[in-house]
Amino acid sequence: MQQINISYPEANEKLKTLLTLSKTHHKQHEVGTGFLKAGTRMPDAGKSAHARHEVSIIVDGMLKTSSGGQTVLLQAGDIVSIPELQEQSTEVVEDTRLIYIFFDK
Repeated sequence: MQQINISYPEANEKLKTLLTLSKTHHKQHEVGTGFLKAGTRMPDAGKSAHARHEVSIIVDGMLKTSSGGQTVLLQAGDIVSIPELQEQSTEVVEDTRLIYIFFDK
């Protein structure tokens, strides 16, 4: 068993990795946190896509996220699941804290 306290990124960072679990040398799952300031856009322009499946839990704040042809407003208590390689973009409406999990296949 491993216990890790939840902590959030420093002021100059957006994301912080808390735990990495290796399945093999080439695959790993990652658990982390994010603090995104209102007015931030991710990516800065256009869209991005992750090589891993992403699940994010919104702890507080509000995000407007577009992915897979949908745009949703995410707030505290919401969970979003974005498949690997699916393009996405996010606008931070309010300062937001979240917990994310990246899954490798």
